[in-house]
Amino acid sequence: MRLHTVLFYAALGMGLLPASSQAEIIFTLGNNPQPGEENVLLNRGTIGNSIFGTTNQSDTLVRFTSTQLLTEPSNGQARIEPRDGTNPVGLTNLTISVPGGSYGDIIFNPDITGTIGEAGGTLTVSVTDNFGVVFPFAYTLGNGQNFLTITTSGGERIASTSLSYDNPAGFTDLREIRISGASAVVPEPGSITLVATGLGTLAVCGLRRMRRKLGD
Repeated sequence: MRLHTVLFYAALGMGLLPASSQAEIIFTLGNNPQPGEENVLLNRGTIGNSIFGTTNQSDTLVRFTSTQLLTEPSNGQARIEPRDGTNPVGLTNLTISVPGGSYGDIIFNPDITGTIGEAGGTLTVSVTDNFGVVFPFAYTLGNGQNFLTITTSGGERIASTSLSYDNPAGFTDLREIRISGASAVVPEPGSITLVATGLGTLAVCGLRRMRRKLGD
């Protein structure tokens, strides 16, 4: 299958990003490995609307949330599956994030295999960047593998990636998840300056109070 790449450029004239940013979110159909990517391990067997995996090298937590009840099977391939009680059902919505952080690239496979899930629906993928701008992309899921590679450039960072499938039967599971560049959020220089100024002000006020007490 020929790969199709869609590039979303930041609209500087609309004021969505700082004027110095030339960031891009790039969606490419297919499995396209990226430098420094890590596998997301999912084998705890936990169940909930919010569950966690970890990257296999840096041991970074990756959070998966949904309105559906999710599980990560303790055996077999690392994957996210939804449950209706104890029964497996199709996955229709999911959000991927790094708690308190962000990441650079992500690859995943919304797979449709066996009797769970139904092909032919549209999967809408919405990437929210570190400035809060949302970049949407949509494609049709077929039977078998449906890999999507999301990369960034120009210093762009991904805060979260959300998936929404319009076929109520859902897809079987989300598997073979890999991310790169996962890291904690670094405060903007302006924020650091404000914090330093605030601490300095508190210190000055404290000294004044001490002097007043000593003078009494």
